[in-house]
Amino acid sequence: MLRWGCFGLLVLSFGVLAEPVLPVIKIANLRLPDSGESWVGQRDRIAQLMESLRPDVIIVQDVRQRGTASNPACWLGTRLKYSCDFISADRPSQSERRGNAVLTRLTAQQDGITLLHGDEAPAAAGMQRLQLQQALLNIYAASMCPTDNTAVSRGHQAADLRSWMDATAEGLPSLIIGDFAAPTEELVRQLPGYQPARRNPSNQRSDADPAAGARHGLDVLYQVRSFADITQQPIQLPASDAQTAPEPLGMMATLRITRIPASVDAEQP
Repeated sequence: MLRWGCFGLLVLSFGVLAEPVLPVIKIANLRLPDSGESWVGQRDRIAQLMESLRPDVIIVQDVRQRGTASNPACWLGTRLKYSCDFISADRPSQSERRGNAVLTRLTAQQDGITLLHGDEAPAAAGMQRLQLQQALLNIYAASMCPTDNTAVSRGHQAADLRSWMDATAEGLPSLIIGDFAAPTEELVRQLPGYQPARRNPSNQRSDADPAAGARHGLDVLYQVRSFADITQQPIQLPASDAQTAPEPLGMMATLRITRIPASVDAEQP
């Protein structure tokens, strides 16, 4: 009986050790300094800050590519040794292009781009399918801030994004990282099944234009049935001799993937 009991304990111990550890992903959502002088003066400190945080994915909002000048988001990606994908609805021939950038140190299995038709100036949204340990997940980068910023325009953009996600998600866990003009309650209604990582959204300077009222701002929206243990923190550039107060840059969310489909033929969201 003693031998059997020891053997049973040994089998139980191996069973506990064999349980898979669910992967964790860290997503940073940033807005970099816009002016050339401000950016050049702070970019080394920003790179050092991001090196210390070590996010798996960085989404940079409102990136401006001017002529042949270095794209600030891709400069940051090169410094961190991350890939950089610039997403813009503007033609490559334009002297200035605006859009978002996806930086990642993970392996991208697939990517794509679409347009969100909120008003006369559509915005581009991007998608990357990333490999994180044994998990595949979809990252959608979408700045949903139409120029006229009406409920109708915001609804059109949300509908375009939902349709695209339905066509591309293939049942995998998905995240939406963006800058959202809609109030929080409206945003949650527009994207059912997703919740903001920011538990108590507020109009902080880095997240929203105070003139925009109740806009939600920068956030990571997570698929409720696919992620858990959600935490978030502000990303701030520490004060320096030239800057007496910390400068808000954005936010970072840390999430644990709780649903790992056996294949991309798994159930649709």
